[in-house]
Amino acid sequence: MKIHPIKVGPIGTNCYIMEDEASREALIIDPGDEAKKILGFIAENGLKPKYIVITHGHWDHIGGNRELKERLKIPIFMHKNDIFGLPYGDSPQPDRYLEEGDHFEVGCLRFEVLHTPGHTPGGISLYNVKKKALFSGDTLFFGTYGRVDLPYSDEKAMYLSLKKLLALPLETIVYPGHGRPTTIGDEQGLLGEF
Repeated sequence: MKIHPIKVGPIGTNCYIMEDEASREALIIDPGDEAKKILGFIAENGLKPKYIVITHGHWDHIGGNRELKERLKIPIFMHKNDIFGLPYGDSPQPDRYLEEGDHFEVGCLRFEVLHTPGHTPGGISLYNVKKKALFSGDTLFFGTYGRVDLPYSDEKAMYLSLKKLLALPLETIVYPGHGRPTTIGDEQGLLGEF
């Protein structure tokens, strides 16, 4: 598995392109903006995108959806509780709704879906058990967690989501929606902030 982070948009959203090296199939996570930049990377590296997955419906995570879907002809996955945000990012409707416990494959890579509301009601995180890699969207960051003072956010739900994520193996690497990676072990003290 190769993880290609691409910083996009005015507030530096982390778009991730996950590559299965054997098949060259790829997963695009949170293409928040700059679709041409993402498309250029895919073309330059000979990747075969299979899905677009949205961790939550805020504008800075969905802004590239329309152009990528039209150009690549691949489906968009997200949680149904976040479709309220789609008009703000001019995003098409998703092709599949993801729920807690769902999974999907990209080449040999298997991703488990964890419903992690709090920042938004339909926030999800993607977990690759074999590689111990977690894509946390705006739920868990280096040293902090997603905002809970926005419309649709919920502090109690965030607490429960963090509790769920912090129960993963301590060596799990966390790839957040903004900022640098961290590990579950390094973030064990976060629950004490509530």
